[in-house]
Amino acid sequence: MSIIRMKKVAVIGLDTVKEKLISDLMEAGVVQITDQGQRLTEDEGWKNLAVRDGDESRVTALDAEINRVSIALDTLERYSTAKSPLFFTRKAMEKSAFAETVKARQKLFDDVQEVLKRSEEMHKLREKINKRQADLAAVTPWVSYDLPLELTETRRTVAELGVVPSTANMDTLTKRVYDGRETVVLTEMGRDKDLIYLVVITMKEEQENVMTILKQHGFTPVPFAGWVGTAEENRLRIIKEIHEAEERLKQVEKEIESLYSLKDGIACLYDELVIERDRERVLSKLLKTKRTFNLEGWVPEPASDTVDKILSDSGCCYAYRDPKDGENVPVLTSNSSLVYPFESVMEMYSLPDYRGIDPTKYFALFYAMFFGIMLSDAGYGLVIAIACFVVLRKFALEGMTYRMIKMFMYCGISTVFWGAMFGGWFGDFFQVAARTIFHKEITIQPLWFNPIEDPTRLLIWSLVFGVVHLFLGMGIKASMLIKRGQWKDAVFDVFSWYLVILGAAMWLAGGSLSEALVKPGMYMAIAGALILLLTGGRDRKGVGKIIGGLSSLYDVTGYISDILSYSRLLALGLATGVIATVVNTMGSLMGGGVAGTIVLLVVFVIGHTFNLAINALGAFVHSSRLQYIEFFGKFYEDGGEEFEPFRKNTKYVRLTNESNGGKK
Repeated sequence: MSIIRMKKVAVIGLDTVKEKLISDLMEAGVVQITDQGQRLTEDEGWKNLAVRDGDESRVTALDAEINRVSIALDTLERYSTAKSPLFFTRKAMEKSAFAETVKARQKLFDDVQEVLKRSEEMHKLREKINKRQADLAAVTPWVSYDLPLELTETRRTVAELGVVPSTANMDTLTKRVYDGRETVVLTEMGRDKDLIYLVVITMKEEQENVMTILKQHGFTPVPFAGWVGTAEENRLRIIKEIHEAEERLKQVEKEIESLYSLKDGIACLYDELVIERDRERVLSKLLKTKRTFNLEGWVPEPASDTVDKILSDSGCCYAYRDPKDGENVPVLTSNSSLVYPFESVMEMYSLPDYRGIDPTKYFALFYAMFFGIMLSDAGYGLVIAIACFVVLRKFALEGMTYRMIKMFMYCGISTVFWGAMFGGWFGDFFQVAARTIFHKEITIQPLWFNPIEDPTRLLIWSLVFGVVHLFLGMGIKASMLIKRGQWKDAVFDVFSWYLVILGAAMWLAGGSLSEALVKPGMYMAIAGALILLLTGGRDRKGVGKIIGGLSSLYDVTGYISDILSYSRLLALGLATGVIATVVNTMGSLMGGGVAGTIVLLVVFVIGHTFNLAINALGAFVHSSRLQYIEFFGKFYEDGGEEFEPFRKNTKYVRLTNESNGGKK
């Protein structure tokens, strides 16, 4: 079983050694410290004896500093002209070099302030540009109005600038405004698709009546309070201010770009602050008295010796215990280097329960095999495998990204194998190219058979692979039941289905191989069905025993559905091959010669890139589905929580020991 056994460690120590112990445990990174705060509410004795440790105000202050440094790093990254790598990787750095860098802490904070100062200036400049552009949009329709905008009235007259909707009837509006009035001037200054811009000059005694008429037609005043000069003068002033702000903005961007060399040091400061924050935050999970502290946590069994040494060196009293029934235990898995990458598939679904089984080593081979059958082209497999290999060699990937890329490399190798078995090398590209360009016929024979020519054969084998896959899942379930002492459930609920499924297959299809398989198959199927019928309701009483047996036997529909799900191996495998063949045929339509060769190669690159992308995605999704639904559905107990040890969770720097040459 690849789920590592956990032990709970309880520690009591003197307050004088607490800081060093916390630092040593963080350095080791093998203990998941649990929160002891619940004891204060559940245990009256603890409530009167101890209090929570830690300083929340210090944690808050560190979070604020981390946020400032993060903004500085984001700013440097945003305005850098350096080419971003395809994959983000942490910079490998020896611990001594890291410590030397963060020793100049005040200088690093000054560097952060330099970046933030320019970032703030950029923010203000953008706000100014946005405001001036809004002002420009507001004043531009009035450029033909040659009176100063601050001149809104004289001793006897009033000038009103405003707009009405473009749907307003200007003839009616003009007629009503001028009706019986000789001391009114209504001028249209312009219009756009939404508004009509008007200037109304009237005697003060007529202002109220004229404005009433205008408002009835949707008139809205446009005030230019505080503006001085004509609209045109203001427009030119605003354009100049926008230009000056944009020029300064470009200059500040260049200044930030010149500060990019500070990024590595600021990144180290960020990680140092995170380490400090985490070290301070974990204290709140501890309980303390006046002179002692209490700590509890989960320790993987292989790491217990390391923890023992740390605790002994600190002079602490400690004791281990096994997990209690029903206790929530974190999950840590351990698999071989070949299987480890496929943990990413399991983690996308859910981690196994601590008391369950890690399925990775069981489904890894099937996952790669199903992926290869679905993509089923050796040329595509080579592209995937080589690309992933190059990425793994070029980038120091970690975590989920590393596992996914390595898994796809294995899937690419599987695709090469199955593509060769089925005779697919970029479809039939080499045959088409030889015929079109060189006018020669070549043949690349499949090592097994061509699914396009014999799809029924692939369908049968897909179902066979599916049955083997399901039987493995059922076998794991039986093993789990037997280990828990439930051997009757293993016999009646699992092994009986082996009889039903194998017997039915031999009974219905065994004749194509040998007539000798038919009768044994019939007896096996009937025997399995009888076991299910008679034992399915064994835990019930009365009529429930019969109904339970019938419902168990009815599950045959679910098994049929599960087995038929593996026909997707045929469907996706054929889709890849057919599309590849169509692409090659399209590329050959121009015939031979230079033009035909160019067209063939262009269509080859574009068409096969699309086919590879879409069908690789399909193979990934459907291979995962066969694990999640069909395979996991037979035995998997999920819901585990990931083991999260207290350690240095750095984002930008990968700390290495001088003694191990920087290996991960």
